[in-house]
Amino acid sequence: MDTSYPDNLTDNTEEHLRSYRLLIAIGSKATEFAMQFAAPDSIILSTFIPSQRYQALSETYAAQLTQKRVRSSAIYLDQPLERQLRLATHIMPGIKKLGFTLGPDSQYLLPQLETAAAKINITLKYQTLTLESNPIQRIQPIMESTDLFMVIPDQSTLNRTTAKWLLYMSLRNKVPLLAFSQNYVKAGAVAACITTPEDIGRYTAEQLHLIVEGTVPPPAHSPYFTIITNPRVAKQLGLPIKTADALQQAIIEDELL
Repeated sequence: MDTSYPDNLTDNTEEHLRSYRLLIAIGSKATEFAMQFAAPDSIILSTFIPSQRYQALSETYAAQLTQKRVRSSAIYLDQPLERQLRLATHIMPGIKKLGFTLGPDSQYLLPQLETAAAKINITLKYQTLTLESNPIQRIQPIMESTDLFMVIPDQSTLNRTTAKWLLYMSLRNKVPLLAFSQNYVKAGAVAACITTPEDIGRYTAEQLHLIVEGTVPPPAHSPYFTIITNPRVAKQLGLPIKTADALQQAIIEDELL
């Protein structure tokens, strides 16, 4: 196994990669590099990449990959929406209304959200943002009319300023935030379901075994996940929640049913 950074392979890149039939691309930049320069008849396994970004890159380089007969798969950095909604029901048993926003890069998730919400009888309240939208004005009515707000990452509309306002409105309206990263939880969200490096590494090894045996699995979310919580913020919001370990075990048991 050879390890390198894309920046170190700027000279004769295609010639350098010609001898490799399997490329493990760690992150978005490495995945795009691999899709550009992978040798014909090779396999790309992308890891540590958001599902939105992998799908966008796959569309961009579809013709090139097909022409070179390159097969690709991925292990997504984000967790599946159905698992996130399960976490919401364990954070707030009896939840009826879940709020969120979608931007240009995340609008395609709406059907998945609607399907997952229907399974657990949750009503969705959402706004679709554009690049011209004032996110704070659009989010406030949702925050005022929901039991819990789920932050869905979207690079085109969710920036650092918006994130700060979300945290402020959460505390002001006493509406817990369900986030997607450890930093967000540290900053004031109540909980998040995340994929740690260990979770990704474990699943990557399992997928590599399949590839070595001759099967290229489809892109997938990691079945391994980690729950993190912010008990201090939960107490501030008057929300009694279980420990992170208890929440994680509850979701695992749900998925076994």
